[in-house]
Amino acid sequence: MKRFSGFLALLALALLTAPGAWSAGFVKGEAAPPVVGVDIAGNTVNLDSVVAQDPYLVILFFFTPSSGDDLAAKLQHLQSTYGRDKFQIIAVGMQKDEKALKDFAARLGILYHILDPAKMQDAAWLDRVTALPLTVFIRASEQKTIDQVLAGGGATTARLLATVAENLFRQHKEEALAVADEAVAEPNAPKTSTELKGYILASNGRLDEAQKVFESAQSPAGLAKVALDRGALSEAVAQAEKAPENGYAQTVKATALAKMGKLDQAQSTVTAADATASQDWQKSEALNLQGRLAQESGKVNAAIAHYRAATQADPYNVATLANEGAARRSSGDFEGAKKVLEQAGKHGDAATALLLRQVSDEIRQAADTKRTEVIRAQIEDLGKRYREVSASANGAAKDTWSTRPLVLALLPSAERSAVFFDRAGMDTLVQHELETRLQASQKVSVVERDMLDKLLQELNLGSSEVASADTQRRLGQVLSAGLLGFLSFVPSAKGEAVRLRLVDTETTAIVAQVSAPLDENNPEAAVTALVDQITTWAATERELKGLIADSTSDDAILVNLGAKQGVVSGMVFSVLADGAPIEAGGRVVARRQETVGRIEVTQVEPDYAVCKLLNRRDGVPFAKEMKVKALKTADKAPTAP
Repeated sequence: MKRFSGFLALLALALLTAPGAWSAGFVKGEAAPPVVGVDIAGNTVNLDSVVAQDPYLVILFFFTPSSGDDLAAKLQHLQSTYGRDKFQIIAVGMQKDEKALKDFAARLGILYHILDPAKMQDAAWLDRVTALPLTVFIRASEQKTIDQVLAGGGATTARLLATVAENLFRQHKEEALAVADEAVAEPNAPKTSTELKGYILASNGRLDEAQKVFESAQSPAGLAKVALDRGALSEAVAQAEKAPENGYAQTVKATALAKMGKLDQAQSTVTAADATASQDWQKSEALNLQGRLAQESGKVNAAIAHYRAATQADPYNVATLANEGAARRSSGDFEGAKKVLEQAGKHGDAATALLLRQVSDEIRQAADTKRTEVIRAQIEDLGKRYREVSASANGAAKDTWSTRPLVLALLPSAERSAVFFDRAGMDTLVQHELETRLQASQKVSVVERDMLDKLLQELNLGSSEVASADTQRRLGQVLSAGLLGFLSFVPSAKGEAVRLRLVDTETTAIVAQVSAPLDENNPEAAVTALVDQITTWAATERELKGLIADSTSDDAILVNLGAKQGVVSGMVFSVLADGAPIEAGGRVVARRQETVGRIEVTQVEPDYAVCKLLNRRDGVPFAKEMKVKALKTADKAPTAP
């Protein structure tokens, strides 16, 4: 007999609530029995080795040749239909000899492991098998815990298929929908199977199809979920209110209320939802939401407790692990955050991987004592300079013409976020990644986050103070930053969006606004879009103005703009001179700028550029302090969609 290789996780659904479900002596959450033996084909079987193959599902099936035919055949069908790399099944034939077991396997065409208890090691635990047939789902992890038990004749093939489908759904496996379709097609399939299919469709973004399924199942909870995913929050609340006794409907309602900013109502709605949830993954979502609400109110320890309970209810709910990691990060427990995020990272979640990378960087930075000392000295120096600038003519700069270096400082926004995130710490995650990616682009320099945070604390500047134009100008001078960035998060037609407003530190005018849709499960896509928009603006739309620093040689005219401002070789500048005065009310209010020549950049250094003469108006020599402006500069900054 061929050895069946492959099948992952074992996890089962909380569909099993029938009396006697636990009478077989196996309890959800406890360690799996030590299955070791030789199957009827002569192959050595060890549960530890099977789990180590990292399958989707590991199933222990206990039967007799006179019982369990349908379930045994359905397990073989799953193996042959969806691939041996997806399912690992170990069956134990009870009360019959090996010949009877071989005859049973041949009759049904079974290719998975079948063990004779007589050839098993340390099999005293088999005394716990008191109801047959018995199907036990094992979580394929180091702990090998029991995830679900289907006991006795009540475990129909429809229930088996639904349990497998829910397990795959919780693991975000693409085969979940196909198995759910099979479960729905079974005779006397329960309503829960149809609802499960709807939830799988919704999780795949197929909301129109999900709505039709939920309508056929007359499921207010499912319809509420579809409305929530569409951003129709009021409709989600209305649908959920049709099923006040349904725990998951109340969780969806509470989520919608939270996204509407009604956090108190959300809290009162979700408090008892986990107790009335019919399935463990739904209970997990309710507990996770309670954690998010606790964290929003500043109760980090309570939030962590809820997240841990949510993970215990559904170990495959990666969002609960990620949220616990974010909560620990916010409290300064970086090591604890890393440990939790490493566990979550095994699920291949993009947002979790990004969060883990950031936390790991923060741990390395915290251990760098030299860096810490440098930052401390910088804070002391910058704080002193800020106070000096504040005491001198409101920090007015002597040169108001020249473009400041392309240095960006991302500051806290005075606006309260209009978005309630499902993922904790999403705002911090996006901001830190944006800073990292902009710095890596080498087109924009970014003020270091750790140093900026400590400076604001040293100066006792909160988001409201930073909103002041005078404060922005002073920070720009002290940090040598030409731009201040303010991130905000807003609802959009398709979920959420992130916006970045760029403010010129000299004029405090908004020079650019960019935005991108935000997927909480993959925030890097939004960051990439923002970085592309910012660097494009910096390269093509940003106005570059400066002064001639030296004009003694036509082949080596120096200007006070360099790579820090975005100057590149080949760039052409107009050289300007003050023209005729413009009078109004009997006084000169301005002077026209007249082009008297052009120069081209031949060499770029960080703080200056070397140019050659292209042309010059007769009789107008170039001189130090004459103004220059790059050609092809847009009249105004763009507003990205």
